[in-house]
Amino acid sequence: MPATSATAVLSFVGTVLGPCTVVREHTWPHRGAAVFEVRDAKGRRWFAKRHQRQGQYDRELSAYRRWVPALRPNAPLLRAHDDERRTLVLSAVPGQAVPEQSVDLYHAGGALLRRLHDAEEFGRDPDYAAVKAAELDGWLARADGLLDAVETAFVRSEIRCLESLPSPRTVPCHRDYGPRNWLLDGRNLYVIDFEWARPDAWVTDLAKLFFGPWQVRPDLREAFLDGYGRTLTADDLAHLVHGHALTVTWQLIWSTRHDNLSFATGIREVLHGLMRHAYS
Repeated sequence: MPATSATAVLSFVGTVLGPCTVVREHTWPHRGAAVFEVRDAKGRRWFAKRHQRQGQYDRELSAYRRWVPALRPNAPLLRAHDDERRTLVLSAVPGQAVPEQSVDLYHAGGALLRRLHDAEEFGRDPDYAAVKAAELDGWLARADGLLDAVETAFVRSEIRCLESLPSPRTVPCHRDYGPRNWLLDGRNLYVIDFEWARPDAWVTDLAKLFFGPWQVRPDLREAFLDGYGRTLTADDLAHLVHGHALTVTWQLIWSTRHDNLSFATGIREVLHGLMRHAYS
């Protein structure tokens, strides 16, 4: 983030919170958003997050206004925003990165996600499959040869499978839900980072867990779904598995463009697992 932009962001924070001290910068290497942890004159911690992309700013601002309040006090509070600078000022929540994968943690994660999903209901989306197909086309047009002909044909066929499934009810989804965006303080779990949030099928928020730790720890899957208060039906599972072809496509393209090659390698392994029908 250019120094002039950082200065503008911190200047805005000062108008909201008064004199502040920068504690730490948490900006990711791909610099999709610049994140500053600050401390005000009373010693309280806050975060200022400036988005590079208008779409992500709009999504996160909307989430904090409409859905995140349902998670209080287990999520940050939106204190202020600046549309011109695409900047949010958010309260800090306590906790540290989750230290281990436990059934209690995943039970709490499921219960917390249910609160987010219940914040608003949009009903069934009759255009769900068509929207996903159009989104896939958009990403494939930017693939620049990252997927070969066999991989491309496979992801297209997977998304076409959604046409034969009942249209899902859509809910407010985090769309990057998992331990990377959880903070644990004692027995209290908190969730952060809503820049990808938008309405989607509820199983969308299970993907990182289903194709990750749940493959080797089915007890975590059971604990999470128990906390959520719902089981996976055959249609749910089909939406989750077939729909993930779109997710791995955009993640592969995005991570390669941002030089996160280790992540891209892991995503391609998931894609090949889907092609082998390894997930159920």
